[in-house]
Amino acid sequence: MPPAPAPHGESEFRAEVQGLRAVAVLLVVLYHLAPARLSGGYVGVDVFFVISGYLITRHLAQEAEVSSGLRVVRFWARRVRRLLPAALLVLLVSLVLVWAWIPQTEWPTNVRQVVASALYVQNWVLMLDAVDYSALGESASVAQHYWSLSVEEQFYFVWPVAIAVVLAVITRRHRRVVSAERVRQSLVVLLAAVGAASLAWSVVATATDPGAAYFQTFTRMWEFAAGGLVGLLWQRRRLTGHGGAAVAWAGLVAIVLAGVLYDDTTPFPGWLAIVPVAGTVAVLLAGHARTRTAPHWLTWRPATFVGDISYAVYLWHWPLIVVAPFALGHEPDRYDKIGVLGLSLLLAWCSTRFVEDPLRGGAFLRPVPRALVAGAVAMAVVVAAAAGLRSALPAEQDFALPSPSSCTGPGALDPANHCDSVVGEGPARPGPVQVARQNREEVAYPGCQASFASSELVSCDLGADAGSARREVALVGDSHAGAWFPAFDEIGRREGWQVRTYAKTSCPATLALRVLPAEKDPDYQRDCADWVRKLDRAVRADTSLDAVVVASYSTAYDFVPPDDMTMTDPATDGFVALWQRWRDAGLEVIVLADVPRTNGDYVPTCLAEHRDPMRCAVPRTVGLPAQRPITDAGGKAEGRGVALVDLTDRFCDGRWCYPQVGSVIVYRDYSHLSREYARSLAPEIIRRLPSFPRRASAGAAPVP
Repeated sequence: MPPAPAPHGESEFRAEVQGLRAVAVLLVVLYHLAPARLSGGYVGVDVFFVISGYLITRHLAQEAEVSSGLRVVRFWARRVRRLLPAALLVLLVSLVLVWAWIPQTEWPTNVRQVVASALYVQNWVLMLDAVDYSALGESASVAQHYWSLSVEEQFYFVWPVAIAVVLAVITRRHRRVVSAERVRQSLVVLLAAVGAASLAWSVVATATDPGAAYFQTFTRMWEFAAGGLVGLLWQRRRLTGHGGAAVAWAGLVAIVLAGVLYDDTTPFPGWLAIVPVAGTVAVLLAGHARTRTAPHWLTWRPATFVGDISYAVYLWHWPLIVVAPFALGHEPDRYDKIGVLGLSLLLAWCSTRFVEDPLRGGAFLRPVPRALVAGAVAMAVVVAAAAGLRSALPAEQDFALPSPSSCTGPGALDPANHCDSVVGEGPARPGPVQVARQNREEVAYPGCQASFASSELVSCDLGADAGSARREVALVGDSHAGAWFPAFDEIGRREGWQVRTYAKTSCPATLALRVLPAEKDPDYQRDCADWVRKLDRAVRADTSLDAVVVASYSTAYDFVPPDDMTMTDPATDGFVALWQRWRDAGLEVIVLADVPRTNGDYVPTCLAEHRDPMRCAVPRTVGLPAQRPITDAGGKAEGRGVALVDLTDRFCDGRWCYPQVGSVIVYRDYSHLSREYARSLAPEIIRRLPSFPRRASAGAAPVP
């Protein structure tokens, strides 16, 4: 986020810093408006972090040098006066925009992140979401950009305390008022130590857990430290003359090159963040150069004007971008985006002129206790408003399992039922809001699926009790196997089966290695391969099992052979080879065909946005791509103790694959079956399941 202007009392105003702010905020805004054209514009946030470290450290150091102490609470009150009015105003307006334009399926996410932003923990919420499979693919919230504000506020909270502690230590050690020089030296040592540790951790965390590392506070602290070191050393080390001008231009080029060349696949922050950070440091060290060749345009009024309102521009632009497609009814075109940029600048100027400046400089919030109390009350108002919006959502609806012969649920696609409408005559029950809750708030069978970063087997028993079960069946695969849990729980109860589940997020049960091109963490592939090996051993060793049911989102992955195997077609051969091991152990294998693909958007949100469910349907050729690995493997192996259960005709007809069938929503997100539709398919699965004998005890092969 853009840093606050230099606090009152800063001894020297630097116009080029305002120009640098303008560069940074325009990088961020243009990246959000046109990520394909400025793929690394997110580095503007790193520029802001360095500037904040520079300004705040200079101010705190000046106070410490004069008095050998800090008034920490007074510093916090100044931050409240400067930052909270605009930030909380934008959050309140954003809640109104959500209420007016955003489909109700997106309200819980927006409410949760608005509350996190009001409490300055948004970066930690997004860090948890980065490793939460249920959060992947969620639409962006109106407050998502507050993560950087949260990081900065945490810095503002911790940094003066750390300086105060250092001052107390050195004052007690020398038992007298210490010199300004000693104060400065102590702060340099502190910043260097914090910066080195933070940079090291940033490199490690980015390599091992890049999604979470992006939002962590400590992976960014070294950027503030870099700016702080410039603030402490600038008076003695600043560069002037033509050399300084060259350094300033080199710094600007480094920032812009990072903005142009980096993209969403760049491991960031990590060591690559050094480029924009070093560029910012160079401009701060040399931007003061007074030569004809210096980048004087940073001090021109257009640049400093944007810099003056950069904080507000940053706050306003993102909610406008998020709401624009819903308000316009279409994805914004070039002219719409120009309008968003213009409106962001206008709102930023208005909020700076009529909210930020009067409250920061006026007398009302000048008393420290009043500023702190007012800030706490304003935060509470935002939280209460968010809670009020959340309470306006419709209540949960009961769901009765429909008859296969009715036009409710999958029966609407059965030609024998002669239904007038595939999608259903009335509104969906339960509605999109209730179905969307299944992704986070009302997850079916919590704790029954291994996460991304785990190779441990997680198992749950569904269906009939072990003592009364006529068959014991394992249901295995990735999260799409998990989406079938409600169906097989129902089947187990009806047919007297005990169903033992083995599922892992983003990990199909195949001996081939699955590849996700956009995946940044190589450990996920290793963990998946380890999990499959453990699954294989567990299934073959379990002599109580009679059959294995397998399911996968196989169209989402690429497949390559492992180093110790040769495969002609890894996409299918890996599945078939694993199934053959289970067949050799005396187990039957039942393959569930791929669930049809959607257009990639959250289906409940699409249905909430459009009255006609067909606006969310996809052509059959899109829903059923030419290569469907687990379906193709099932067809290849069928007849050798492997049975393929293909329910495509309960999702698609000859032309369309449907998001809603017989007034039952098919998907809870962009690919996973809703709990209701999965249960509705239970009778159809029973009808199509092959008969299979109990596993012969002699068939249990030793497990290598």
